[in-house]
Amino acid sequence: MKTLTSLLICFIIASPLAAQQSIPPKLQLDINIQRKIINDQRNTALAYNMSFTQIEKEKFWPVYREYREAMGSVGDKRVAVIVEYAEYMNSMSQARAKQLLDRSFAVQKESIKVKERYVRRFRKFLPDTKVVRLMQVENRMDSMIDLKLAEGIPLME
Repeated sequence: MKTLTSLLICFIIASPLAAQQSIPPKLQLDINIQRKIINDQRNTALAYNMSFTQIEKEKFWPVYREYREAMGSVGDKRVAVIVEYAEYMNSMSQARAKQLLDRSFAVQKESIKVKERYVRRFRKFLPDTKVVRLMQVENRMDSMIDLKLAEGIPLME
């Protein structure tokens, strides 16, 4: 459970609403620090891997911040599923297991919809090759977070 909690902190960092919830001050500080680290890593990875012209850069960053905020909202829903799983993993009913799986799929679908919506926006000012590269960088970052989470979430009994 301790591993799950620490990994959950790592995931919560991408969720802007986490700061608004009732969280103990020490935990909130940890979340804020981790959120800053991961956001900085994302921005650094993008700056390193993307070759924006000045015009592209000026258009990209405001839309990208909106995109990350939208993905953070999806992340909040994912966190809620993980928290509920952690709370009931030792006494999981069939009905709750089904409901959590269905919610998890709904979150994944919402994530894809957000990505598709923002890809359309990015395509308005970036060539498709750069949009693909952007999504590759994003998917790699997301995969690293997913792997860390998967390592700490016990399999269903």
